[in-house]
Amino acid sequence: MLISDLKRPCSKCDGSGFQAGYDEWGSIQTNLRKTCPACCGKGHILTELGENLWKLYRPMLQELIREELQNTSTLQKE
Repeated sequence: MLISDLKRPCSKCDGSGFQAGYDEWGSIQTNLRKTCPACCGKGHILTELGENLWKLYRPMLQELIREELQNTSTLQKE
């Protein structure tokens, strides 16, 4: 499995994660953060396989982070 199997470059910003701001005049919406709205500034979008793997591993990663934060806060109290 390759990284390209899990994500693909964003077609809206060509993988840069940046999209120039818009003018406020008329019906054009502003883009004050200047990040691409399609990929949220990451420059890539997950493929279906990438989404499925992220859904599978995300709860485990969150638990590991939670445990590490608890261990760190416990060590700081001592």
